[in-house]
Amino acid sequence: MGDGSDVNYWNLIFIGAMLLGAVILWAMLRNRKSNVDRRTTEEATRRVYQEEQRIHEKDPSSGL
Repeated sequence: MGDGSDVNYWNLIFIGAMLLGAVILWAMLRNRKSNVDRRTTEEATRRVYQEEQRIHEKDPSSGL
């Protein structure tokens, strides 16, 4: 393999690693939630739990 093809393999490895890094960075930035989203989710979860608690207090045999 003295014709320089081994250099092409290293180029492919380097380009592949850069592409993989770019895709991972893009995915991380795309999936990041804002503080507003987190607060909205927490508030909705709290409301659901409170509603379930009210139902259980009215009917203890409701399964909670």
